[in-house]
Amino acid sequence: MSVRNVLTWLEDAAASAPDAAAFDMPGCAMTWRETAAEAQRIGSFLAARLAARTPVLLLMEKSPACVCAMLGVAYAGCFYTPLDSSMPEARMRLIGETLRPGAILCEEKFASAAYRIADGAAVYQIEGISGEADPERLAERRRGHVDTDLLYVLFTSGSTGVPKGVSIAHRSVVDFVEWACGALRLPEGCRFGSQAPFYFDNSVLDIYCAMRMRGSLHLIPKADFMFPARLVKRLKEERIDTVFWVPSALTAVANAGVLQGGVLPDLRRVFFCGEVMPCRTLNLWRTALPEADYVNMYGPTEITDVCAWYRVDREFADADALPIGFPCENTRIDLIDGEICVTGTCLSPGYYNAPEKTAAAFVRNPMRPQIPEWMYRTGDLAAYNERGELMFLGRRDSQIKRSGYRIELGEIECALQSAQGVDSGCCVYDGERERIVCVWTGGADEKTLKRQLKERVPKYMLPDVWLRWDELPATGSGKIDRVKVKRIYEHSQH
Repeated sequence: MSVRNVLTWLEDAAASAPDAAAFDMPGCAMTWRETAAEAQRIGSFLAARLAARTPVLLLMEKSPACVCAMLGVAYAGCFYTPLDSSMPEARMRLIGETLRPGAILCEEKFASAAYRIADGAAVYQIEGISGEADPERLAERRRGHVDTDLLYVLFTSGSTGVPKGVSIAHRSVVDFVEWACGALRLPEGCRFGSQAPFYFDNSVLDIYCAMRMRGSLHLIPKADFMFPARLVKRLKEERIDTVFWVPSALTAVANAGVLQGGVLPDLRRVFFCGEVMPCRTLNLWRTALPEADYVNMYGPTEITDVCAWYRVDREFADADALPIGFPCENTRIDLIDGEICVTGTCLSPGYYNAPEKTAAAFVRNPMRPQIPEWMYRTGDLAAYNERGELMFLGRRDSQIKRSGYRIELGEIECALQSAQGVDSGCCVYDGERERIVCVWTGGADEKTLKRQLKERVPKYMLPDVWLRWDELPATGSGKIDRVKVKRIYEHSQH
C-alpha cells in the first residue's frame, strides 16, 4: 500500500523497533515507541481544539520534544511552522500575520514571547499539555487526510522584507524521502548527526529519512560547531554514520586540521547542500575519509529540499567546480534562458497566503501549453558540462553587469573559496560605487589572494575591494549571511 502520510513511517518504526533510539541530544533521548506515544498525545490535545488543516506555530528549541510537537501537529491533521527562537519578535509577528495560526505551541521559557505575537491564536505550553491519546479522534482525522494536505510551511527571506511561507504537502515529502533513502543508500538503523535547524529545509531529510529507515537522529549542540575538535569527538562518540550539512560546516572542520585518517571510523555518508561546496574542502574530507560516500545536492525550499544530486565519482582539483549533477527521480529540470526551472511532485503548491508572490515564481510550463503543468522558477542559473551534468552558475539576482560584461558573483566566489589560505569567503556588489567586494577569513593576504584569483578568473571579474575579516556572519542555518556582509561593508563606507 502506498504511503500517503508521513506518520505511517513513525507508526512502522514504533511497531518494528519500539525500543530503538529515535531522537536524542545530550541529556535527552527518546525511543520510537516514546516518540509515537507523545506525538499521539499532543495530536489528540490539538485535534480537540483545532479544525483540521489549521496552521500551528512552534516556538521551541531544537530538541526531541520539538520533533514530537511537529508530529503531534500532523496527527491533528494540521501543519506546522517552526520558528527560530532567536529571531526578532518583529519578524515572528510578520510570520504570524501571514500564517494566521490557530495555535502556538511553545516551551515555558518562550511563553511571554508567544503571547506577545499571538494576535488571537491560542498559546499552549508544551509542558502543560495534559490528557491521554484519543485513538478514535486521531483515526477520524486520518480518514479525512489526503496526501496533498500540507505537512509544514517554512519561511524564507523575501526580497520585499516580508518572509515568504513555503508550503509543502505530505505527498512531496513522501516522494522525496522514498527517493532519498534508496538513492543515498541509507541502511536500516542509520544514525544521522543533525546540523540543520528545524526551520531550515535540510532538516526534512534528517528527520524523515531517519524515521523511514528506523534509524536515529542525534541533535548535535549548536555550540559544538564553533569548536571543530569537540565536534569531531562527538561524531566519534555518538557513532554517527551519516551527515547532511551545509558546506560551511564541513569547511570549518576541514580547515581546523582535526580531520585525520581513521578519526571517524563510523562515518560512511557525507552529504551536503545549501551553498556551493568548495572542491578544496571536499578533497580534505576525501583524504581523511576515502571510503565515505560523498553526495552534492541542490535545491531550494520550494521543491522539498532537493531536486538535483551528484554522487562524487571522480577526482577534482581544488580549483574545480563541483557538479550538481542530475534531477532526482520523478523530477524534471528544464533550463530556460539558463535558469533552473523545476517540475514534479516535489513542487510546493505556493507561498502561503501570498498569491502574487506565488504567481511570480510558480508558472505554467511554456513548453506544455496544452495543459496547466506548473514549474518553479528558481532564479538560479546553470549549464550542462561535457558529461551532461548540471553545473550551478549562481543566482540570477547575483548577476551584475560591469564594463559591458555580465558577471556572476558565484563564479568569483568559487575561485575565492578554492584559494590557498582562505577558510571561507564571499563576494557582494556595491552598486552605488560599482565595486565588487571580496571578503574572506584565513591566513591569505590581499597580495597573495589577488595573484591566485588572477589565475582563475578574467581580469574584468577581479574584485575592487579586498577585506580580510576574523569571521563571517552566518545565517541560522549555518550559511554565509551575504546580506549582513553587505550591510557591514556599507556601514563602514559611511
